[in-house]
Amino acid sequence: VGNRCGRNNAAMLMASMSSSPWLPATLQQIHQIQPFCALAQDSDYDDEQPLLPTKHSRKLPPPVCPPSQLRSEVEAIFDAPVGTLIVYSKSQTGELKSAEEEMADAYYAADNIVQRVEFILRGLNSVVSSESYVSRSLQAGAMTLEEGGDSNGGADGDVMTKQDCFRAMIDLLSRIQEEGDAYDELRRRVRSQLTTSTTNSDGSSSSSSSDSDSDSDDEEGVSEKDEEVFNEWSDGLNERMEKAGFKVRPNSDSFSTSLSSASDEEEEISQEDYQFGASPGLTVHMIDLVLDALACLCEEEYGNKASSSAVDLVQLMGKDATPPPAMGKDLLDSVLHRHWLDGGDIGLNADGKVTAVGQGIGVGSGTGAGSLSNKSQSTNFDVRTCPTPMTFNAVIRIAANFDPKAHAEAVEKYNILNGEDGSSKGAGDDHLTQQQEMLRDITIDAAFSTYSRMKFCSALTMRALKDSTKNATSRSAVKRQAKLVSEGTLTGRNSATYAYLLRTVSNCIPPSLSRGNIAFGLYHKACIQEGVIDENVIKAMRSIGGYEEDSSDDGTSAPPVSNGPIFDKFLQADLGAGVSSALEKGRSLRQDRNYKLRRHVDWDGCY
Repeated sequence: VGNRCGRNNAAMLMASMSSSPWLPATLQQIHQIQPFCALAQDSDYDDEQPLLPTKHSRKLPPPVCPPSQLRSEVEAIFDAPVGTLIVYSKSQTGELKSAEEEMADAYYAADNIVQRVEFILRGLNSVVSSESYVSRSLQAGAMTLEEGGDSNGGADGDVMTKQDCFRAMIDLLSRIQEEGDAYDELRRRVRSQLTTSTTNSDGSSSSSSSDSDSDSDDEEGVSEKDEEVFNEWSDGLNERMEKAGFKVRPNSDSFSTSLSSASDEEEEISQEDYQFGASPGLTVHMIDLVLDALACLCEEEYGNKASSSAVDLVQLMGKDATPPPAMGKDLLDSVLHRHWLDGGDIGLNADGKVTAVGQGIGVGSGTGAGSLSNKSQSTNFDVRTCPTPMTFNAVIRIAANFDPKAHAEAVEKYNILNGEDGSSKGAGDDHLTQQQEMLRDITIDAAFSTYSRMKFCSALTMRALKDSTKNATSRSAVKRQAKLVSEGTLTGRNSATYAYLLRTVSNCIPPSLSRGNIAFGLYHKACIQEGVIDENVIKAMRSIGGYEEDSSDDGTSAPPVSNGPIFDKFLQADLGAGVSSALEKGRSLRQDRNYKLRRHVDWDGCY
């Protein structure tokens, strides 16, 4: 078990697979959630006097755990045995639940602990950096710092450090994922037992009444209507899994499939694992907070605003740990996989066409992502599994703030201080250069693969369509929207996407014709096609040519860093006069028409 919140925990006990209502004392503390509703904001609120709520909890600013309570809250989660935070409940009638009932029960069973973990993660995120998303939200009034609780938790020794907070955030994601997996496993076993018992009882009853009329057996068995509904669902699921790259092998006893693989051993996959969508517990908001914290740590250590209190990422994550850009990409993969399981479109087998986006295999679709050809299905998004602009842009921000050369040198220094000479693995400087180039390629891959996947996430595209255009009421407006979607010019990318991507190009690609061509293509898409130009995009573009951020002149001086004569001439003519002049010119051409509409939140341009 890893080091959590600055201490070594003993291995967590595996919960027994039962539906007993007994809960340990730590769980009772966890489940006593403070009322997240308008009544909680009233100082005259009395628990014993029933009052009508004046506002739904979703309309209130999300609460943030105070720093003095973080350690006790985190330890309470870690001390709970696996399988007790999200408890599965069987049907009271002893019969199999329908897919809709299973999904609804999973949502309500996990809602309590989901709110608690998000509450804790917001507090951890605010401690990691003063520039984090939660810290800025607190300053803007979009979130509120929860008051009260244990009055003895304010001692200086109980306040967690940045390192402890980030480790706790990573461990909380793993802990809540374990809880969801345990729920899925228990649900699968319970349903398997009920199915087996039903089959055995049907077999014994049929053998004992072999002389009875066959019509009575049909009345007691499965009706033809139910069988048709099940076959229709099964055929649809097989079709979606085939489009997603799975080999479907229906069996008469149990409908099972196997994942197509080049190896001889193929992993068998049951349709039972997919009909309920993503496992309960883990949400996109949790992963967003972790990605934002990692981006802030990279910016503090490697960015222009590096501070003396920056955290050593090599010491924090370990010399053999996954580099921050690769870690961000892995977290994005987990988000898109859960979105896919819930029926979301993430671009599988799209063949480069947005209209051919592959639909997710899960029938537990609460995301409303649906198909791009049916916009009416995309008006309601499930915030638990639907990715946001912050999910994608945080990964690109990590790549933009990451310095491959400095990180490779820090790993080399760490090895030397710990008695592990890195030169023994290679020829001294050659080994260091190889590590720097490897980290550079990882960073570029994380940034541009994320940029590409934003195009094929239909939920993000539909969000941009809703925010960037007016409601289509005329035939011409409908045709214009259909053209935007079919041509792929409309995506969920915003100003932050292009600003961070241009910074990644500036940091990872040396001055050359290729760097100039790549930067010009991205800048052209941001200005002309997307209409998301803002001050940050212009500053990032000027950095390609070596201009200082705040420098301004009459536009007669060539860029300090050359990326080819054609690019240098363009940069000098359009952006050489300074940020203010270029921004004013872009606004006159309406190149900023969507820069506020596509933000993650309207009050902040970071994501």
